[in-house]
Amino acid sequence: MDSDNRAGTRLADRAEDGPTAPDGTPGTPGAPATPGTPARWQYLLDDGLDPAGRIPVHAVRASVPPADRTGTPGARRPNPRHGRPLPGPAPAPADAPAPGLPPLGAGRRPAGRALLSWLEDTRAPRLCRIAGSSGSGRTHLLTWLAAACPPDHPRPGRRVHALLDAEGLTVRSATARLADLLGLAAGEPAELLEALQDGTPRTVVVTDLDRAGGPRLPDLPERLARELLVPLLSVPWLLLVVEAADGPAAEALTAAAPTGAVLDLDQPQWTDPAKYAAWCAGLPGHPVDPAATHPSPGLAQLAARTPGAAPDPALPPAERAAALAGAWWAAVPDAERAALAALAGAEGPVSTALWATLPGADARSVAAAADLLPPPPMADRWRLRPEQLADLVTADSPPVDHAATMWEVAGGIPVRPDGGPDLAASDPERLALLLRHASAGDPASPMLDEVDLLLHAEPAAVTAAFQYAEDSGLPTTPLAAAWHRAAPDRAATARPADRAAVLHAHLTGRHDAAAAHCAELARQAETRWRAVWQHLPADGPCAATPGLGPSAGHLLLVDGDGLHLADPATGRLRDDRPEPLHAPHPRALTATPFGGALLLDASGALRSLTVRGAEGVPDGALAALDACTAVAAHEDVMVFGRPDGLTTYSEVSTGTAHRPEHPLHEGPVTALDVAPADGGVLVASGGEDGRVWTWMPGRPPLPAPVDQRPWPVTAVALAGTPAGLLLAAAWSDGLLRLRRWGERHHGADIRLGAAVRTLSVTPDGLVVAALPGSVLALTLAG
Repeated sequence: MDSDNRAGTRLADRAEDGPTAPDGTPGTPGAPATPGTPARWQYLLDDGLDPAGRIPVHAVRASVPPADRTGTPGARRPNPRHGRPLPGPAPAPADAPAPGLPPLGAGRRPAGRALLSWLEDTRAPRLCRIAGSSGSGRTHLLTWLAAACPPDHPRPGRRVHALLDAEGLTVRSATARLADLLGLAAGEPAELLEALQDGTPRTVVVTDLDRAGGPRLPDLPERLARELLVPLLSVPWLLLVVEAADGPAAEALTAAAPTGAVLDLDQPQWTDPAKYAAWCAGLPGHPVDPAATHPSPGLAQLAARTPGAAPDPALPPAERAAALAGAWWAAVPDAERAALAALAGAEGPVSTALWATLPGADARSVAAAADLLPPPPMADRWRLRPEQLADLVTADSPPVDHAATMWEVAGGIPVRPDGGPDLAASDPERLALLLRHASAGDPASPMLDEVDLLLHAEPAAVTAAFQYAEDSGLPTTPLAAAWHRAAPDRAATARPADRAAVLHAHLTGRHDAAAAHCAELARQAETRWRAVWQHLPADGPCAATPGLGPSAGHLLLVDGDGLHLADPATGRLRDDRPEPLHAPHPRALTATPFGGALLLDASGALRSLTVRGAEGVPDGALAALDACTAVAAHEDVMVFGRPDGLTTYSEVSTGTAHRPEHPLHEGPVTALDVAPADGGVLVASGGEDGRVWTWMPGRPPLPAPVDQRPWPVTAVALAGTPAGLLLAAAWSDGLLRLRRWGERHHGADIRLGAAVRTLSVTPDGLVVAALPGSVLALTLAG
């Protein structure tokens, strides 16, 4: 395996000096990237580390985010794990059997061992690219790697945390899916980079990068590499394994990580000849000469479907594939050619049933044509492969009539009693193919305004159609904007009712008809929550909290324009000129008993804000506060969270302080709220450990947390409402959970497309959730 695509040397044999961070210490790459590439984070490292190599979390002193849209430099964020190595796993018993590896056929054991060695080599580069011609088995190898290295593998060096199939994805859909796989929430690469600053070591595997976007978006592989994967390479505790043949996408990765490892499966040393020959002998169909197809499993599979195939072993794999594809196509009977041409025109994998409905195909010809093809990597997901075969069939077939194909596909959609198409009763794959061909024929297709189609089609096809319209120069519609903010390319929004509810939230106040339609569908599905209003600023991240003292009855709302006063019931701003404020990454916002507010940003800085002339805290009070990771206040009470898991409760009028005897959280407190309850004051806290606790000063805490999930808590809120005490909690994976006190199983689990930054509950029972780019007010039904 090479660590430099050009020199062919191993990373361990070279030691290039990396760039330096702003304070002169060695840092990971952070220089301005090419146009269109998000600015990278910089990391301040301990001395003596190779910025291009593996960097332990405890060796990172701090991180510096890129400048914001105004050009203001990001504030340095100290790494709380600096100098504190992560504890290793408990040693396995001496008599415990070693974890086995799943089978890896076609003689690919040498390639598998090389990948495992790279994964465990602490001196290896953070990028490994899997190269090779189409059919060389790149995707199969990486699928095997993910199966062999689950996230809970007893050996920390053999853990794969996400396997992302990039076929058909855009930058947005790939970002949303990757975040979902990692237990995070993000719709844009910058949001994912922000979420990955938690210091958690992760290994990400990306397959089929060269098939991203599809034929309508041929530059998507390079864009996905440049806009998402290249920024990920700057994260020192993240490893990246990417399947990409030589081309623009691979060049973008190599330019960003020139010392990255390359495993080229066309090189014969990565395939055991004897085991490859034995594997070829077991292929059904015609006999295969292993010497003529070595080392490509795809060529062998195609040769087994081609009578008399004898490609010249002296030719490069790509030329052998082209010659073999020509021989295969020449042997295909005329009766099956139309079905294969229809498959090529589908522009993506399709099931057998859907293939049979395409123009020129039927059940008989599809069954016969399928017998001529190598078996698909995924059951019943057919496409022509290797790519030389697909190119040949496409070139030798009439151009795709997208309009005719669209109507043919539409003919398979069930019909409602009133004669209209029943999109809800159709399968998502058919609707995705319908949309794909409608968009190919017209980027501004009216189908992109058909809400039911967006709710029931495969989400990646919808995102790609919106991307094609955007790249064609068309203006972004309210539906497209809401779709992007909802980021529905995740498993959690597979149910159309859940998709309808979150789209309704992001359409509220922007597209009344579509919002009402989504709301009705969500209501029919008995979704237990609904959106009431939405604040969508022109710029900047958001935070919100109910006012206290002189601002009581108002909502304090921070966005890119500054600090506003808003109506909690409607979200309407009550001031024409907000208080000037620059808050690039707000972590917590709370009104204070003094009439002002406190803002805690992601760097750990606590700022006092003036509201209508009232200060957040008296002069000098902030200097008396030590490290603070969360803050909340109510009437005469202020509560502060600390990095050690402790919470301090202070009464302003008396100066009395309380804190639980022992820390309730393992690690920092990340979220707080406080509210009157049961004749006293109830404190709710969330932590990096994923736990949500409630306690009252002077009383022992409950024996167990009220909620717990395996992701850090990002926000909590509680308040008395007409229906009782309401507790809201949000986690870094994007889940927002609403529960009335004592109703464990009758609340709502909500995903709004991004992680919630701040939460508050109004006396009327509205839950106000601030996302990175908007504020939503929700209510719990029933």
